[in-house]
Amino acid sequence: MDILLKSGLLVINNKSNTDIQTNKEINMKINESNKQRIHDVLITDLQRLMFKMYNTRKSTFSEATDEDYDNQNTILYSDVSKCNTLNDINELLCEYKDLFHKNDNVFTLDGTLNYVFKLLR
Repeated sequence: MDILLKSGLLVINNKSNTDIQTNKEINMKINESNKQRIHDVLITDLQRLMFKMYNTRKSTFSEATDEDYDNQNTILYSDVSKCNTLNDINELLCEYKDLFHKNDNVFTLDGTLNYVFKLLR
């Protein structure tokens, strides 16, 4: 138990630092002022990757249609618009894992953060 005196207030912490770190949910909320810009770069990059995959599959599989691509874009817009935290973006990237190469390190929170920073350059 830690007892701290801050600005004349007595603060008692019954949890150890380890308990706090273990039980802490990682959210890393995105500020409202940054959310639209992050959504825009995510959509642009994921669309680019989808288009690349779509063209590759279209040349090998005749059943890939423009309607499939349009439907996937609609779903992408919806999925990205639901991203409010870094964890949401990480889950989104994991859902779209087929768009990335095996060597792309975007599936961890650190990798996701670096991916977003790279897109914002």
